Amino acid sequence: MAVSGLRISSVLICALAFAPRAYAASTVTVAQLEHFLTSSRAAKLSDSDIAEKLSKVDLSEELTSRSLARILAASPPGPETLQQLELLAAVSVIEAPPSVELPDTPPPDQPTQSRLIASARDFAGHALHIVPDFLAIRDTRSFNNLPVDSPKKHQKNRINMHFVGEMQTGITVRNGKELDSPPTGHEEIGTFGLSAGLSSSGEFGAVLAIVLGDATNDSLHWQRWQSSDSGGRIAVFGYAIPRSSSHYTVDFCCFRQSQDDPTDHSFHDKPAYHGEIYIDPANGQVVQITVEADLRESDPVSRSAMAVHYGDVVIAGKRFVCPVRSVAVSELYNSDIQKLDGIGLERHVNEVEFKDYHKFGSTARMLPGSTEPR
Repeated sequence: MAVSGLRISSVLICALAFAPRAYAASTVTVAQLEHFLTSSRAAKLSDSDIAEKLSKVDLSEELTSRSLARILAASPPGPETLQQLELLAAVSVIEAPPSVELPDTPPPDQPTQSRLIASARDFAGHALHIVPDFLAIRDTRSFNNLPVDSPKKHQKNRINMHFVGEMQTGITVRNGKELDSPPTGHEEIGTFGLSAGLSSSGEFGAVLAIVLGDATNDSLHWQRWQSSDSGGRIAVFGYAIPRSSSHYTVDFCCFRQSQDDPTDHSFHDKPAYHGEIYIDPANGQVVQITVEADLRESDPVSRSAMAVHYGDVVIAGKRFVCPVRSVAVSELYNSDIQKLDGIGLERHVNEVEFKDYHKFGSTARMLPGSTEPR
């Protein structure tokens, strides 16, 4: 399988200092998050203070849409806190929901599990390739925690996760292969470009094909039943791919070995990785896949992860299954941030929506007196 089938790259335009991975965000559960919000409101912390604290945590569980709605209904947050909660929810899709939100249903028997795995392989090898040639729009919203100048004098720069910008790019898929193309009538929004931040590709089948190509049936194992947004059941299988079998590529540019190093270095590797595959048992379709690289302590990037959600789209009046949204996460050490917060974790998050699917093709019309189509 071609190594270029999936490529996740992080491009950072600031000067970075390289250091071993000794820095990480605090990890909390959904219940702990709710307790923090309740106690913060009781202590009358400002919206900005709450948002700053939320910006420095990771969730060890998925903040589902149902839980997020409950949190927001309990006490409407300020705009900065709301942005952090929505961002936490987007990134946490890579994790499993809290056990209290999982269906109390026994796992399927082994023949059923084998059938579900076979259906996922069929989906990756067939369903995503019967889609006609089409055009679509990739709408990317980018966030990072690079220092932002404080609006007040004599205050240190803020390093909260914050919105950087939005960009729309065209995607062309021909013969099942994904190509980037400039969209007609869709220009860049804001100041962010994919060349100056975290970017991802491979959502249109490549990531799924690589995972299922690397994974043997023995490396796929039952995880849990999970409820879908519509109330149905989703079968979730976990997988773990060793470095020796990996075709998952992580490309990273650029970092510097030290603050005095004038050279921008790049990082390229095919690491071990793990994740989960979500399958709808009613029709055998893959509805989501997550991928998390198992990076080494000495690697300049400490985290590279993504999740892709698939759903029904209409192209030329027919219904197909295609990517509808994805999230990509990148983390690394930054000495400038460490001077400000004592942690030094630089974080980048992209939320992507795929929309405006339409069939790729040409049209012809006959003019009076003409024998050739124009």
